[in-house]
Amino acid sequence: LASYLGYANPDPAFILSNVNLHKDVVISEIENDKNEKILLKAGNESFGMNHILKRHSKNYFKNNSRKGIPFPEGTSGKQIIQGIERVYKFGEKDPKGKGNYKVLKHNVSLNGEESSYRLVINEDNEVITFYKLKK
Repeated sequence: LASYLGYANPDPAFILSNVNLHKDVVISEIENDKNEKILLKAGNESFGMNHILKRHSKNYFKNNSRKGIPFPEGTSGKQIIQGIERVYKFGEKDPKGKGNYKVLKHNVSLNGEESSYRLVINEDNEVITFYKLKK
């Protein structure tokens, strides 16, 4: 992603909100302490970083409808990825997980605000969504 828009170290959220990437472009590969990996892909309306930004952030894709509680104001794409990494590495299994999905939750500080977050991963080890839970 570094070559997009001429930035040396761009924020993935900024790129996705300005460039139409194929849904299978890998934004980040995240590994836990058991050497298990998940992929955060560009995605679309249904999964991945595009879904997360469009549904759970007020900072990007301003014309999209939101669902749930948005991330703290000013949260960057890099901070979202760090939150996903933290939940993947330290999160506990969420009993509300359904079907073939792996659902984890954990407290994370995003942009200086600590809350509980849920991470949903499909059977192909791809991030479906990541969002803030109601208190």
